[in-house]
Amino acid sequence: MGYVVVWGQLLVVGIFLVSLAGKVRSRQAFREFITATGTLLAVDPGRARRLGLLAVVAEAAIVVLVAVPVTAPAGFALAAVTLGGFGYALVRALRREKAAPCHCFGASETPVGRHHVVRNLVLIVAALAAMGAAFAGTPGGVEVPGMVIAAAAAAVCVLIVVRLDDIAELFRPVDVRR
Repeated sequence: MGYVVVWGQLLVVGIFLVSLAGKVRSRQAFREFITATGTLLAVDPGRARRLGLLAVVAEAAIVVLVAVPVTAPAGFALAAVTLGGFGYALVRALRREKAAPCHCFGASETPVGRHHVVRNLVLIVAALAAMGAAFAGTPGGVEVPGMVIAAAAAAVCVLIVVRLDDIAELFRPVDVRR
């Protein structure tokens, strides 16, 4: 179970660090995130700003909580709840047919799609699995080779999640009538 916890910690910290950095790397990036939040949720600019700030604070708290072993289960729980909130916002935008980019990991031109919702659901399951493994404990400890494999697997997963829009673009149907 220890390797699942390590993998989960690296996955969640990696994803939320990239997400956080994409939103706060500049004033312009943060403004674009707030604008996207307002568009996706159909709320006024003031409420969009408050929700955006809440998202940024939650993401920072998740990174800190998950990185510290004793608070990791609470961080995993917060990650699952936060991802659920983000997923709700995505579903709401899709139902209203709002084809706006989500700015989940910073600047993006890709409109919100079902793959974003599926991504969040998979990440919720991963966070809950890691939380369960953290509560279960590690009988017998962990060894370096297993830690290296867990770290490599987490790195690959973070890369896939962060570049999901590019991967999805590879599988979009091509209009051959051009």
